Amino acid sequence: MKRALAWLIDRAPESVELGVMFDGKSAAFNISVLQSMLGTPLEPDLSGHVLLLEDVGEYLYRIDRALFQITSSPNVRSVKGIKLGRISDVPENDKPFGASEEEIIRYWCKRAGIAYLGRADIGHDVENKVVPFGALRR
Repeated sequence: MKRALAWLIDRAPESVELGVMFDGKSAAFNISVLQSMLGTPLEPDLSGHVLLLEDVGEYLYRIDRALFQITSSPNVRSVKGIKLGRISDVPENDKPFGASEEEIIRYWCKRAGIAYLGRADIGHDVENKVVPFGALRR
């Protein structure tokens, strides 16, 4: 909260995810939330954006399924690329999934023809950085 206020009030650059200062238009979503919005009137136009994704408390197999749906969307396929934030508090499955969150996102990005742009400093934690939607305005 303090970081968000520092950005809103003072435009403090240390509050912002570093990549958004250079990437043009950006949009950040929780993977499960974005998956639920696709195909509804709430789905935002993501064309030309760098899409930053994070999640908390989901099994890796659920992340895999969600990324399949997300990267299958024509809207998402129009993004400049995808960055992966933190996937935290992953419950332990009774059988290991067989891939890490980084391997999962790389697989689906490659299969969909979307550039994977690396990691982002966002997540459901106190270290989360601000990601203004659209182009960064200072």
